[in-house]
Amino acid sequence: MNKVFEILIKIMPFSEKYIKDVKARTKLFLRLGLLINVGYAVFNIFTGVFYRSVWFGAVSVYYIMLCFIKFFLLKKGFEKRGRKEYSDLFTCGIMLLILSASITAIIYLMIWQGKATEYSRLVIYVTAAYAVFRIVAALFDTVRLRHLKSPTLYAAKALSLSVALMSLFSLQFSVLLFSDLDEKIRYFLNVLSGSVVGVLTTVIAVLTIRRAYRVLKEKEKT
Repeated sequence: MNKVFEILIKIMPFSEKYIKDVKARTKLFLRLGLLINVGYAVFNIFTGVFYRSVWFGAVSVYYIMLCFIKFFLLKKGFEKRGRKEYSDLFTCGIMLLILSASITAIIYLMIWQGKATEYSRLVIYVTAAYAVFRIVAALFDTVRLRHLKSPTLYAAKALSLSVALMSLFSLQFSVLLFSDLDEKIRYFLNVLSGSVVGVLTTVIAVLTIRRAYRVLKEKEKT
């Protein structure tokens, strides 16, 4: 991997900053992710209007909220700011908790409207591409940020995991809609996986809030 990085630096000197600086890379990935999320939100708005589907509109609202949280992280930056940085992490955790509630609502809306929703396979292809991107990004963030203690980077990782879970469920829902499985089996699988995603995203948000709250309490005592 080091050899690959050396070659990249020689070919593209400007890449040295992003290869050696984790925070610079994270900012870059957040910006790219924000751009992709905006595009995906627009896609869901268009799909919702075109197919007159309420849940596509709901999904677009979810990704708009996601864009707001990512913008919040980018605006705050990654510089060490002591107590203020953990206060921002607490705020991010609250927003993640609200996002988790919206995820759960969207999931059950998707399940409830599953029988009435019909759309082209192009939607599956776009959903699948986005899901793969989010899952790879979440795994990458989990590995590369596991040793770092920055609260802002922790928030970025928590956000990435939450979005990957939602994207994975959205893909499963879309694929099952076109499958030959019995309707009751599809309903059961969607309810099961949807409940798991709702619980996991809530746990991620609560752990983020707990981490920030404990540090803020410790700093108050000192």
